[in-house]
Amino acid sequence: MGPGDVLADRFRITELPKGGGMATVWPAEDLVTGQPVVVKILGRDLWSGLSLPAADAHRLRSELFKRFERERQMLQSLGGSGIPRLLHHEFRCGEPCLVMERVIGKDLREFLNTNRPSLVASAAITVQILETLQRVHAAGVIHRDLKPANVVLANDGSVYLIDFGIALPTDPEATRHTLHGPTPGSIGYKAPELIRGVKNPQPAADVYGVGCMLFQFLTGRQVFEDLPDRSIEDQHRNDPPPRLDPVRHSVPADVAELIWTMLAKDPRDRPAPAAALDVLRRHLPKPGDPAPSPRLDPDPTLPFRRVEPRGPAPAGPPAPVRRRPPVRRRRIPSRRAFADLLDAAERALEMHDLDGVPEQVSAELADAQESWGPRDELVVRGRLVRADLARIKGDWPGAGSQYRSVERDLRGTTDVALVPLLLEARLGAAECLVPDEGNAKGAYGIWEAVIKQLNGLPVASPKLIGRCREFADELRDWGYQVDGLLEDLP
Repeated sequence: MGPGDVLADRFRITELPKGGGMATVWPAEDLVTGQPVVVKILGRDLWSGLSLPAADAHRLRSELFKRFERERQMLQSLGGSGIPRLLHHEFRCGEPCLVMERVIGKDLREFLNTNRPSLVASAAITVQILETLQRVHAAGVIHRDLKPANVVLANDGSVYLIDFGIALPTDPEATRHTLHGPTPGSIGYKAPELIRGVKNPQPAADVYGVGCMLFQFLTGRQVFEDLPDRSIEDQHRNDPPPRLDPVRHSVPADVAELIWTMLAKDPRDRPAPAAALDVLRRHLPKPGDPAPSPRLDPDPTLPFRRVEPRGPAPAGPPAPVRRRPPVRRRRIPSRRAFADLLDAAERALEMHDLDGVPEQVSAELADAQESWGPRDELVVRGRLVRADLARIKGDWPGAGSQYRSVERDLRGTTDVALVPLLLEARLGAAECLVPDEGNAKGAYGIWEAVIKQLNGLPVASPKLIGRCREFADELRDWGYQVDGLLEDLP
Protein backbone atom coordinates (compact mmCIF):
# COMPACT_ATOMS: atom_id res chain seq x y z
CA MET A 1 0.00 0.00 0.00
CA GLY A 2 1.21 3.52 -0.76
CA PRO A 3 0.04 7.09 -1.40
CA GLY A 4 -2.56 7.14 -4.16
CA ASP A 5 -3.87 3.63 -3.50
CA VAL A 6 -7.63 3.38 -2.93
CA LEU A 7 -9.20 1.05 -0.36
CA ALA A 8 -12.77 -0.23 -0.84
CA ASP A 9 -13.20 2.11 -3.85
CA ARG A 10 -13.59 4.96 -1.37
CA PHE A 11 -10.56 5.73 0.82
CA ARG A 12 -7.46 7.09 -0.93
CA ILE A 13 -4.11 6.95 0.88
CA THR A 14 -2.62 10.47 0.95
CA GLU A 15 0.60 10.17 2.97
CA LEU A 16 3.24 7.73 4.13
CA PRO A 17 2.29 5.73 7.22
CA LYS A 18 3.11 6.15 10.85
CA GLY A 19 4.04 3.07 12.84
CA GLY A 20 3.30 2.54 16.48
CA GLY A 21 1.81 0.01 18.83
CA MET A 22 0.52 -3.05 17.05
CA ALA A 23 -0.51 -1.36 13.81
CA THR A 24 0.53 0.93 10.97
CA VAL A 25 -1.61 4.03 10.45
CA TRP A 26 -2.01 5.61 6.99
CA PRO A 27 -3.51 9.10 6.54
CA ALA A 28 -6.17 8.98 3.83
CA GLU A 29 -9.15 10.81 2.33
CA ASP A 30 -12.77 9.69 2.09
CA LEU A 31 -13.62 10.16 -1.58
CA VAL A 32 -17.35 10.21 -0.80
CA THR A 33 -17.37 12.96 1.85
CA GLY A 34 -14.00 14.62 1.20
CA GLN A 35 -13.16 14.23 4.89
CA PRO A 36 -9.75 13.10 6.23
CA VAL A 37 -9.59 9.56 7.59
CA VAL A 38 -6.96 7.14 8.84
CA VAL A 39 -6.48 3.54 7.73
CA LYS A 40 -5.13 1.33 10.51
CA ILE A 41 -3.63 -2.02 9.45
CA LEU A 42 -2.37 -4.72 11.79
CA GLY A 43 1.40 -4.91 11.33
CA ARG A 44 2.66 -8.25 9.99
CA ASP A 45 6.15 -7.31 11.22
CA LEU A 46 4.95 -7.78 14.81
CA TRP A 47 5.24 -11.54 14.44
CA SER A 48 7.01 -12.24 11.14
CA GLY A 49 10.22 -10.55 12.27
CA LEU A 50 10.47 -12.45 15.55
CA SER A 51 12.52 -15.59 16.00
CA LEU A 52 9.77 -17.65 17.58
CA PRO A 53 8.87 -21.32 17.34
CA ALA A 54 6.05 -21.89 14.85
CA ALA A 55 3.50 -22.61 17.58
CA ASP A 56 4.39 -19.43 19.51
CA ALA A 57 4.31 -17.30 16.34
CA HIS A 58 0.91 -18.74 15.49
CA ARG A 59 -0.37 -18.01 19.00
CA LEU A 60 0.96 -14.44 18.88
CA ARG A 61 -0.66 -13.77 15.52
CA SER A 62 -3.96 -15.20 16.74
CA GLU A 63 -3.95 -13.01 19.86
CA LEU A 64 -3.10 -9.89 17.86
CA PHE A 65 -5.94 -10.63 15.44
CA LYS A 66 -8.35 -11.00 18.35
CA ARG A 67 -7.23 -7.75 19.95
CA PHE A 68 -7.67 -5.99 16.63
CA GLU A 69 -11.15 -7.47 16.23
CA ARG A 70 -12.07 -6.37 19.74
CA GLU A 71 -10.86 -2.84 18.98
CA ARG A 72 -13.10 -2.84 15.92
CA GLN A 73 -16.12 -3.86 17.99
CA MET A 74 -15.40 -1.18 20.60
CA LEU A 75 -14.99 1.57 18.02
CA GLN A 76 -18.18 0.46 16.30
CA SER A 77 -20.14 0.91 19.54
CA LEU A 78 -18.26 3.86 21.10
CA GLY A 79 -17.37 6.07 18.11
CA GLY A 80 -18.91 9.52 18.39
CA SER A 81 -18.44 12.27 20.95
CA GLY A 82 -14.79 12.25 22.03
CA ILE A 83 -13.89 9.10 20.05
CA PRO A 84 -13.33 8.90 16.26
CA ARG A 85 -16.04 7.01 14.40
CA LEU A 86 -15.33 3.72 12.64
CA LEU A 87 -16.23 4.11 8.97
CA HIS A 88 -15.19 0.79 7.40
CA HIS A 89 -13.38 -2.46 8.16
CA GLU A 90 -12.16 -5.32 5.99
CA PHE A 91 -9.21 -7.63 5.31
CA ARG A 92 -6.53 -6.47 2.89
CA CYS A 93 -3.86 -8.90 1.70
CA GLY A 94 -4.74 -11.17 4.60
CA GLU A 95 -4.44 -8.47 7.27
CA PRO A 96 -7.34 -6.75 9.08
CA CYS A 97 -7.73 -3.01 8.63
CA LEU A 98 -9.94 -0.29 10.10
CA VAL A 99 -10.89 3.05 8.58
CA MET A 100 -11.69 5.79 11.10
CA GLU A 101 -12.34 9.49 11.19
CA ARG A 102 -9.13 11.48 11.32
CA VAL A 103 -9.03 14.24 13.93
CA ILE A 104 -7.13 17.24 12.58
CA GLY A 105 -5.06 18.75 15.37
CA LYS A 106 -2.23 17.65 17.66
CA ASP A 107 -1.87 14.83 20.10
CA LEU A 108 -1.11 16.04 23.62
CA ARG A 109 2.50 14.87 23.46
CA GLU A 110 3.09 17.20 20.54
CA PHE A 111 0.95 19.93 22.12
CA LEU A 112 2.93 19.85 25.38
CA ASN A 113 6.21 20.22 23.49
CA THR A 114 5.25 23.76 22.47
CA ASN A 115 2.56 24.77 25.00
CA ARG A 116 2.35 24.98 28.78
CA PRO A 117 -1.37 24.91 29.61
CA SER A 118 -2.66 27.09 32.43
CA LEU A 119 -4.96 25.76 35.14
CA VAL A 120 -7.98 26.80 33.05
CA ALA A 121 -6.66 25.10 29.91
CA SER A 122 -5.65 21.99 31.90
CA ALA A 123 -9.16 21.80 33.35
CA ALA A 124 -10.64 22.18 29.84
CA ILE A 125 -8.59 19.26 28.52
CA THR A 126 -9.12 17.01 31.51
CA VAL A 127 -12.86 17.63 31.75
CA GLN A 128 -13.29 16.53 28.14
CA ILE A 129 -11.20 13.40 28.74
CA LEU A 130 -13.22 12.49 31.83
CA GLU A 131 -16.55 13.12 30.12
CA THR A 132 -15.58 10.69 27.36
CA LEU A 133 -14.29 8.18 29.91
CA GLN A 134 -17.65 8.23 31.67
CA ARG A 135 -19.26 7.05 28.44
CA VAL A 136 -16.52 4.46 27.84
CA HIS A 137 -16.77 3.05 31.35
CA ALA A 138 -20.58 2.99 31.22
CA ALA A 139 -20.25 0.81 28.12
CA GLY A 140 -18.14 -1.68 30.10
CA VAL A 141 -14.73 -0.77 28.64
CA ILE A 142 -11.39 0.28 30.18
CA HIS A 143 -8.97 2.11 27.86
CA ARG A 144 -5.83 0.94 29.76
CA ASP A 145 -3.39 3.14 27.82
CA LEU A 146 -4.23 6.75 28.60
CA LYS A 147 -1.23 8.95 27.87
CA PRO A 148 -0.61 12.22 25.96
CA ALA A 149 0.10 10.39 22.67
CA ASN A 150 -3.35 8.77 22.83
CA VAL A 151 -5.27 12.00 23.35
CA VAL A 152 -5.79 14.30 20.36
CA LEU A 153 -6.62 18.00 20.71
CA ALA A 154 -8.55 19.00 17.60
CA ASN A 155 -8.15 22.39 15.95
CA ASP A 156 -11.57 23.40 17.29
CA GLY A 157 -10.45 22.67 20.88
CA SER A 158 -12.33 19.39 21.31
CA VAL A 159 -10.53 16.40 22.79
CA TYR A 160 -10.57 12.82 21.46
CA LEU A 161 -9.36 9.53 22.91
CA ILE A 162 -7.68 7.26 20.36
CA ASP A 163 -6.02 3.82 20.19
CA PHE A 164 -8.23 1.26 21.89
CA GLY A 165 -5.78 -1.47 20.88
CA ILE A 166 -5.26 -2.78 24.42
CA ALA A 167 -8.63 -1.71 25.85
CA LEU A 168 -10.42 -4.32 27.96
CA PRO A 169 -14.04 -5.12 28.75
CA THR A 170 -14.77 -4.79 32.46
CA ASP A 171 -16.65 -8.09 32.40
CA PRO A 172 -14.32 -10.50 34.26
CA GLU A 173 -15.70 -13.40 32.19
CA ALA A 174 -14.63 -11.77 28.89
CA THR A 175 -11.60 -13.22 27.11
CA ARG A 176 -8.47 -11.20 27.92
CA HIS A 177 -6.34 -11.94 24.79
CA THR A 178 -3.24 -11.47 26.96
CA LEU A 179 0.16 -11.64 25.27
CA HIS A 180 3.37 -12.78 26.91
CA GLY A 181 5.84 -10.05 27.80
CA PRO A 182 5.56 -6.70 29.61
CA THR A 183 2.17 -5.73 31.00
CA PRO A 184 0.18 -3.56 28.58
CA GLY A 185 0.25 0.22 28.96
CA SER A 186 2.81 3.00 28.75
CA ILE A 187 5.58 3.71 31.24
CA GLY A 188 4.89 6.86 33.20
CA TYR A 189 1.08 6.65 33.05
CA LYS A 190 0.37 3.04 33.98
CA ALA A 191 -1.56 2.40 37.21
CA PRO A 192 0.21 0.32 39.88
CA GLU A 193 -2.27 -2.54 39.50
CA LEU A 194 -1.58 -2.67 35.75
CA ILE A 195 2.16 -2.85 36.44
CA ARG A 196 1.53 -5.72 38.84
CA GLY A 197 -0.45 -7.49 36.10
CA VAL A 198 -3.84 -7.65 37.82
CA LYS A 199 -6.15 -9.82 35.71
CA ASN A 200 -9.32 -7.72 35.91
CA PRO A 201 -8.45 -4.01 36.19
CA GLN A 202 -11.28 -1.59 36.86
CA PRO A 203 -12.05 1.94 35.56
CA ALA A 204 -9.93 3.38 38.37
CA ALA A 205 -6.87 2.38 36.29
CA ASP A 206 -7.92 4.97 33.69
CA VAL A 207 -8.43 7.58 36.41
CA TYR A 208 -4.80 7.04 37.45
CA GLY A 209 -3.62 7.70 33.88
CA VAL A 210 -5.65 10.91 33.72
CA GLY A 211 -4.18 11.98 37.07
CA CYS A 212 -0.67 11.48 35.67
CA MET A 213 -1.50 13.68 32.69
CA LEU A 214 -3.11 16.41 34.81
CA PHE A 215 -0.01 16.45 37.03
CA GLN A 216 2.14 16.86 33.91
CA PHE A 217 -0.07 19.68 32.52
CA LEU A 218 0.31 21.73 35.68
CA THR A 219 3.96 21.04 36.52
CA GLY A 220 5.60 20.46 33.16
CA ARG A 221 7.06 17.15 34.34
CA GLN A 222 5.94 13.57 34.84
CA VAL A 223 4.94 12.20 38.22
CA PHE A 224 8.07 10.02 38.42
CA GLU A 225 11.31 10.10 36.44
CA ASP A 226 14.08 7.53 36.12
CA LEU A 227 16.52 7.37 39.04
CA PRO A 228 19.94 5.71 39.03
CA ASP A 229 18.67 2.90 41.25
CA ARG A 230 14.89 3.01 40.67
CA SER A 231 12.85 2.55 37.53
CA ILE A 232 9.78 4.66 36.80
CA GLU A 233 7.56 1.58 37.02
CA ASP A 234 9.00 0.62 40.40
CA GLN A 235 8.22 4.11 41.73
CA HIS A 236 4.67 4.05 40.36
CA ARG A 237 4.17 0.67 42.00
CA ASN A 238 5.60 1.49 45.42
CA ASP A 239 6.26 5.21 46.07
CA PRO A 240 3.74 7.87 47.09
CA PRO A 241 3.45 10.53 44.37
CA PRO A 242 4.85 14.01 44.92
CA ARG A 243 2.17 16.12 46.58
CA LEU A 244 1.54 19.48 44.93
CA ASP A 245 1.87 22.48 47.23
CA PRO A 246 -0.96 24.94 46.35
CA VAL A 247 1.29 27.94 47.09
CA ARG A 248 4.50 26.80 45.43
CA HIS A 249 2.81 25.32 42.36
CA SER A 250 0.05 27.95 42.01
CA VAL A 251 -2.57 25.20 42.07
CA PRO A 252 -5.85 25.55 43.97
CA ALA A 253 -6.07 23.35 47.04
CA ASP A 254 -9.03 21.35 45.67
CA VAL A 255 -7.13 20.51 42.46
CA ALA A 256 -3.98 19.56 44.38
CA GLU A 257 -6.06 17.24 46.58
CA LEU A 258 -7.81 15.79 43.55
CA ILE A 259 -4.52 14.88 41.84
CA TRP A 260 -3.26 13.30 45.06
CA THR A 261 -6.33 11.05 45.26
CA MET A 262 -6.31 10.22 41.54
CA LEU A 263 -2.75 8.93 42.00
CA ALA A 264 -3.61 6.75 45.02
CA LYS A 265 -1.89 3.37 44.98
CA ASP A 266 -5.10 1.56 45.95
CA PRO A 267 -7.66 1.87 43.12
CA ARG A 268 -10.44 1.93 45.72
CA ASP A 269 -9.10 5.24 47.03
CA ARG A 270 -9.31 7.02 43.65
CA PRO A 271 -12.30 9.18 42.78
CA ALA A 272 -14.76 8.22 40.09
CA PRO A 273 -14.70 10.42 36.96
CA ALA A 274 -17.91 12.13 38.12
CA ALA A 275 -16.27 13.23 41.38
CA ALA A 276 -13.19 14.50 39.54
CA LEU A 277 -15.44 16.43 37.15
CA ASP A 278 -17.17 18.13 40.08
CA VAL A 279 -13.81 19.64 41.10
CA LEU A 280 -12.44 20.52 37.68
CA ARG A 281 -15.60 22.13 36.33
CA ARG A 282 -15.17 24.88 38.93
CA HIS A 283 -12.06 26.00 37.06
CA LEU A 284 -13.40 26.00 33.50
CA PRO A 285 -13.63 29.24 31.52
CA LYS A 286 -17.04 30.80 31.05
CA PRO A 287 -18.76 31.80 27.79
CA GLY A 288 -17.32 35.10 26.61
CA ASP A 289 -14.05 34.82 28.59
CA PRO A 290 -10.92 36.02 26.75
CA ALA A 291 -8.57 33.58 25.04
CA PRO A 292 -5.59 32.29 27.02
CA SER A 293 -2.43 34.36 27.05
CA PRO A 294 0.02 33.28 25.79
CA ARG A 295 -2.04 31.84 22.95
CA LEU A 296 -2.52 28.07 22.77
CA ASP A 297 -2.57 26.18 19.48
CA PRO A 298 -4.98 24.41 19.45
CA ASP A 299 -6.96 26.12 22.22
CA PRO A 300 -8.78 23.61 24.49
CA THR A 301 -10.72 26.40 26.21
CA LEU A 302 -12.51 27.35 22.99
CA PRO A 303 -15.47 24.94 23.39
CA PHE A 304 -16.18 26.48 26.82
CA ARG A 305 -15.58 30.13 25.89
CA ARG A 306 -18.02 30.16 23.00
CA VAL A 307 -21.04 32.30 23.75
CA GLU A 308 -23.38 29.54 22.59
CA PRO A 309 -23.50 26.46 24.85
CA ARG A 310 -21.54 23.37 23.96
CA GLY A 311 -23.50 20.76 22.09
CA PRO A 312 -24.84 20.10 18.62
CA ALA A 313 -24.80 23.11 16.32
CA PRO A 314 -28.26 24.55 15.50
CA ALA A 315 -29.81 23.68 12.16
CA GLY A 316 -29.02 25.94 9.23
CA PRO A 317 -25.96 28.08 8.54
CA PRO A 318 -23.17 28.14 9.39
CA ALA A 319 -22.33 24.73 7.96
CA PRO A 320 -20.85 22.23 10.43
CA VAL A 321 -17.09 22.08 10.52
CA ARG A 322 -17.00 18.33 9.95
CA ARG A 323 -19.30 17.04 7.26
CA ARG A 324 -21.03 13.71 7.75
CA PRO A 325 -22.27 11.33 5.09
CA PRO A 326 -26.01 11.71 4.57
CA VAL A 327 -28.14 9.43 6.73
CA ARG A 328 -29.31 6.46 4.69
CA ARG A 329 -32.95 5.57 5.16
CA ARG A 330 -33.63 1.90 5.70
CA ARG A 331 -34.75 0.09 2.57
CA ILE A 332 -37.28 -2.74 2.85
CA PRO A 333 -35.74 -5.52 0.76
CA SER A 334 -37.64 -7.95 -1.45
CA ARG A 335 -37.53 -11.49 -0.10
CA ARG A 336 -37.47 -12.97 -3.60
CA ALA A 337 -34.63 -10.70 -4.73
CA PHE A 338 -32.64 -11.33 -1.53
CA ALA A 339 -33.10 -15.10 -1.87
CA ASP A 340 -31.83 -14.94 -5.47
CA LEU A 341 -28.86 -12.87 -4.29
CA LEU A 342 -28.08 -15.48 -1.61
CA ASP A 343 -28.19 -18.31 -4.15
CA ALA A 344 -25.73 -16.43 -6.36
CA ALA A 345 -23.46 -15.57 -3.43
CA GLU A 346 -23.29 -19.16 -2.20
CA ARG A 347 -22.39 -20.35 -5.71
CA ALA A 348 -19.71 -17.64 -5.95
CA LEU A 349 -18.16 -18.65 -2.62
CA GLU A 350 -17.97 -22.28 -3.75
CA MET A 351 -15.84 -20.99 -6.64
CA HIS A 352 -13.86 -18.69 -4.26
CA ASP A 353 -15.17 -15.68 -6.18
CA LEU A 354 -15.04 -13.16 -3.33
CA ASP A 355 -15.83 -9.91 -5.11
CA GLY A 356 -19.20 -8.72 -6.26
CA VAL A 357 -22.14 -10.84 -5.13
CA PRO A 358 -20.89 -12.00 -1.67
CA GLU A 359 -19.90 -8.42 -0.83
CA GLN A 360 -23.35 -7.27 -1.97
CA VAL A 361 -24.96 -9.68 0.50
CA SER A 362 -22.90 -8.16 3.31
CA ALA A 363 -23.98 -4.69 2.21
CA GLU A 364 -27.70 -5.56 2.15
CA LEU A 365 -27.74 -7.79 5.23
CA ALA A 366 -28.37 -4.99 7.75
CA ASP A 367 -31.61 -3.97 6.00
CA ALA A 368 -32.76 -7.59 5.80
CA GLN A 369 -32.00 -8.28 9.46
CA GLU A 370 -33.74 -5.12 10.61
CA SER A 371 -36.80 -5.99 8.51
CA TRP A 372 -37.13 -9.71 9.28
CA GLY A 373 -35.07 -10.36 12.43
CA PRO A 374 -31.81 -12.27 13.07
CA ARG A 375 -33.46 -15.74 13.15
CA ASP A 376 -35.23 -15.43 9.81
CA GLU A 377 -34.05 -18.18 7.44
CA LEU A 378 -32.90 -15.78 4.70
CA VAL A 379 -31.17 -13.53 7.22
CA VAL A 380 -29.35 -16.51 8.76
CA ARG A 381 -28.19 -17.59 5.31
CA GLY A 382 -26.95 -14.04 4.72
CA ARG A 383 -25.09 -14.04 8.03
CA LEU A 384 -23.43 -17.32 7.07
CA VAL A 385 -22.44 -15.91 3.67
CA ARG A 386 -20.82 -12.98 5.45
CA ALA A 387 -19.00 -15.32 7.85
CA ASP A 388 -17.90 -17.59 4.98
CA LEU A 389 -16.55 -14.56 3.13
CA ALA A 390 -14.51 -13.52 6.17
CA ARG A 391 -13.20 -17.08 6.65
CA ILE A 392 -12.12 -17.48 3.04
CA LYS A 393 -10.37 -14.10 3.19
CA GLY A 394 -8.42 -15.29 6.23
CA ASP A 395 -10.25 -13.30 8.92
CA TRP A 396 -10.39 -16.28 11.28
CA PRO A 397 -11.23 -14.33 14.48
CA GLY A 398 -13.93 -12.27 12.76
CA ALA A 399 -15.44 -15.27 10.97
CA GLY A 400 -15.37 -17.38 14.12
CA SER A 401 -17.15 -14.64 16.04
CA GLN A 402 -19.84 -14.39 13.34
CA TYR A 403 -20.40 -18.16 13.22
CA ARG A 404 -20.70 -18.31 17.01
CA SER A 405 -23.18 -15.42 16.95
CA VAL A 406 -25.41 -17.37 14.55
CA GLU A 407 -25.02 -20.50 16.68
CA ARG A 408 -26.10 -18.60 19.82
CA ASP A 409 -29.16 -17.16 18.09
CA LEU A 410 -30.29 -20.55 16.77
CA ARG A 411 -29.37 -22.69 19.78
CA GLY A 412 -32.27 -24.94 20.72
CA THR A 413 -34.21 -24.39 17.50
CA THR A 414 -36.37 -27.23 16.18
CA ASP A 415 -37.29 -25.50 12.93
CA VAL A 416 -36.43 -28.00 10.18
CA ALA A 417 -35.26 -25.14 7.92
CA LEU A 418 -32.95 -23.65 10.57
CA VAL A 419 -31.35 -26.78 12.07
CA PRO A 420 -29.03 -27.36 9.04
CA LEU A 421 -28.01 -23.69 9.23
CA LEU A 422 -27.28 -24.11 12.95
CA LEU A 423 -25.03 -27.07 12.16
CA GLU A 424 -23.37 -25.08 9.38
CA ALA A 425 -22.58 -22.29 11.86
CA ARG A 426 -21.09 -24.81 14.32
CA LEU A 427 -18.96 -26.36 11.60
CA GLY A 428 -17.76 -22.91 10.47
CA ALA A 429 -16.74 -22.08 14.04
CA ALA A 430 -14.81 -25.38 14.16
CA GLU A 431 -13.05 -24.59 10.88
CA CYS A 432 -11.85 -21.30 12.40
CA LEU A 433 -10.46 -22.96 15.54
CA VAL A 434 -7.55 -24.61 13.74
CA PRO A 435 -5.92 -21.57 12.06
CA ASP A 436 -7.06 -19.12 14.76
CA GLU A 437 -6.06 -20.99 17.93
CA GLY A 438 -4.34 -24.15 16.73
CA ASN A 439 -7.12 -26.02 18.52
CA ALA A 440 -7.46 -29.07 16.29
CA LYS A 441 -8.77 -31.19 19.18
CA GLY A 442 -11.67 -28.82 19.81
CA ALA A 443 -12.36 -28.55 16.08
CA TYR A 444 -12.45 -32.35 15.74
CA GLY A 445 -14.92 -32.64 18.63
CA ILE A 446 -17.32 -30.16 17.03
CA TRP A 447 -16.95 -31.79 13.59
CA GLU A 448 -17.74 -35.20 15.08
CA ALA A 449 -20.83 -33.85 16.85
CA VAL A 450 -22.06 -32.09 13.69
CA ILE A 451 -21.80 -35.33 11.67
CA LYS A 452 -23.80 -37.26 14.29
CA GLN A 453 -26.50 -34.56 14.31
CA LEU A 454 -26.45 -34.40 10.52
CA ASN A 455 -27.17 -38.12 10.30
CA GLY A 456 -30.31 -37.55 12.35
CA LEU A 457 -31.83 -34.97 10.01
CA PRO A 458 -34.88 -36.05 8.00
CA VAL A 459 -33.45 -34.42 4.87
CA ALA A 460 -29.72 -34.33 4.12
CA SER A 461 -28.03 -31.01 3.37
CA PRO A 462 -25.68 -31.50 0.39
CA LYS A 463 -23.82 -28.28 1.17
CA LEU A 464 -23.22 -29.27 4.79
CA ILE A 465 -22.17 -32.80 3.79
CA GLY A 466 -19.64 -31.34 1.37
CA ARG A 467 -18.25 -28.99 4.04
CA CYS A 468 -17.88 -31.90 6.48
CA ARG A 469 -15.93 -33.91 3.90
CA GLU A 470 -13.68 -30.95 3.05
CA PHE A 471 -12.87 -30.26 6.69
CA ALA A 472 -12.18 -33.95 7.26
CA ASP A 473 -9.19 -33.66 4.92
CA GLU A 474 -7.69 -30.96 7.14
CA LEU A 475 -8.37 -32.93 10.32
CA ARG A 476 -6.75 -35.98 8.74
CA ASP A 477 -3.60 -33.90 8.21
CA TRP A 478 -3.63 -33.16 11.94
CA GLY A 479 -3.55 -36.89 12.67
CA TYR A 480 -7.23 -37.56 13.41
CA GLN A 481 -9.00 -40.71 12.24
CA VAL A 482 -11.99 -39.48 10.25
CA ASP A 483 -12.72 -42.24 7.70
CA GLY A 484 -15.08 -44.18 9.94
CA LEU A 485 -17.32 -41.18 10.54
CA LEU A 486 -17.21 -40.18 6.88
CA GLU A 487 -18.66 -43.58 5.97
CA ASP A 488 -21.72 -42.73 8.07
CA LEU A 489 -22.49 -39.59 6.08
CA PRO A 490 -25.60 -39.75 3.89
